[in-house]
Amino acid sequence: MSGGPVSSETASIGKRLARAREARKLTIEKVADTLHLDVRTVEALERDDRAALPSPIFVKGYLRGYAALVGLPAEELVSEYTALAGEPPPLTVVSIKQKVPFFQLPSARLLRKIILLLLVAIMIWLAYPVVEQLINMRGAPGEETLPGRLELPPVDTAADSATIINQTE
Repeated sequence: MSGGPVSSETASIGKRLARAREARKLTIEKVADTLHLDVRTVEALERDDRAALPSPIFVKGYLRGYAALVGLPAEELVSEYTALAGEPPPLTVVSIKQKVPFFQLPSARLLRKIILLLLVAIMIWLAYPVVEQLINMRGAPGEETLPGRLELPPVDTAADSATIINQTE
């Protein structure tokens, strides 16, 4: 692991992590236990073995934790790893033009109101004959008779006077 004096500018990320770990007198097992990682993952980080490491998003988190544990600048290591890994830039949101449908249905609230209005109209249409019968049974509004009044047929006065005279004789 220590193959002579190598400056931190030219040393790989893994070698810098290993030297900082050794300077703090930590074992690989202790680092793995503290970071809640597998020993093989910590060894892969120190060997710069990208094939043995998971997705770069996870490796960045591992590097941040490991650097904080051994006292190295975490963001510097992460940015260096990102440059070495050749990751594409972060995704950006691009709006996709969608086709406007030929016929768009109205909202559910509007549909409920239309259906309710149709139901009320149907109920009125069905109730109209019944209401009309009730009105006809009561009679026309102008033909109402007042209670307690007796309507008598018109009297023929000439015929009545002859009847009265015949009865007295």
